[in-house]
Amino acid sequence: MSTTTITVGTADLRQALTAVRVHASSDKDFPEINRIRLTIGTEHVTVSATDRFTAALADVSVWSHDGEPVEVVELLRDDVAKLLSIFGAPGKDSSDDGPQYLLRLVIGDEQVTATDCSGLDIGVGREYLFPRLATEDALDMVPKLIERAHFGQLVMLGDLADMTVSGDHLARWKEAAKVYGERLTIEPRQGLSSRSNTVLIRCGESFLGAMVSQPLHDEDKAKAREAAERWTARLPEIVSVAAESGDA
Repeated sequence: MSTTTITVGTADLRQALTAVRVHASSDKDFPEINRIRLTIGTEHVTVSATDRFTAALADVSVWSHDGEPVEVVELLRDDVAKLLSIFGAPGKDSSDDGPQYLLRLVIGDEQVTATDCSGLDIGVGREYLFPRLATEDALDMVPKLIERAHFGQLVMLGDLADMTVSGDHLARWKEAAKVYGERLTIEPRQGLSSRSNTVLIRCGESFLGAMVSQPLHDEDKAKAREAAERWTARLPEIVSVAAESGDA
């Protein structure tokens, strides 16, 4: 039985898992994407997830590596929640010598073991074991989707209704901003078809995401324009009343 062992910063992994897990699907009809994927390399771990409407990936630095050059591990949402509850670390834990709080992952053929190896690593750290799931193909698309958005052409919106998104989908990006302590950069990009665009989301140097803009039917576009026109007519009065009350 072969194993691969890596060491990562606990805070670094926690940030990535927290920011990405909200994008994993909870739809029972699509169990193959009810997961968070860890693609483990010799220098980086890429954490990714999608529910088909938003997709996210985050980068985690690898501090030591022994074993296969590439391993793919998929975690259930419950396992991610348990990892986050068991292994804590300061929000920002980095220095020139590396993080103080470390987590060792041992990837076997049938199970994955996470162990706190901070400090002197004398073998008494907290430990969590979970089964290694069979890898599904569905999450292969996440890096491709985000790469396409990253390199896609910036969109100049010709209509106010050309870019519409779900409030629930928009709220998911708050997690990345919170855990990384960075502002979000939002860029409209050309979508896969003329009917839709993609929103590229950046957060610091370690997180990228993409969100599908939901195309509107002509009737909905007309309603959106009418609503905008009503505000165009209404706002001057609102501003005028506010100014008068301020002068009183």
